[in-house]
Amino acid sequence: MEDKSRVLIVDDNIPFAKSLSDILSMKGWKSIVANDGEEAIEKVGEDGFDVILLDIRLPGIDGVEACKKIKKIKPESVVIMMTAFSQDEIVKDALKEGAYDIVYKPLDIEKTLDIMRSAIGKA
Repeated sequence: MEDKSRVLIVDDNIPFAKSLSDILSMKGWKSIVANDGEEAIEKVGEDGFDVILLDIRLPGIDGVEACKKIKKIKPESVVIMMTAFSQDEIVKDALKEGAYDIVYKPLDIEKTLDIMRSAIGKA
C-alpha cells in the first residue's frame, strides 16, 4: 500500500518539513512539501494525496482554516494535523473541520505512520 501512497507535508518550518519528507520517502511514501496554507490548498486542488500532514500554526491561513478549505475542495481528503502546542480549543476546531487525527511534535514516526496507514484504510 505505501509504495503508491502520496503524502502532502504542510509546515512553515522548512528543515522539519524536508526531514519529514526524507524519512517518509525512505519508508516508501511519495511526499511533497508545502510551506504554508495557501500553497497546500493550491497543491490539493492540482493533485490528489492519500494523506495530508498539516501543521496547525502556519503563516497567513492557519492549519484549521486550510483544513476547512481543503475539505471543501476534496471532501475525501485525509488530513492529520500536526502541532507542537497543546491548545485544546484549536485541536477541537481542527477535528470539527474534518481532521482525521492530531499528532504532536516532536513526531513519533512509527506512531504517525500507523495513524497514516489506518487513515488510508478508512478513507
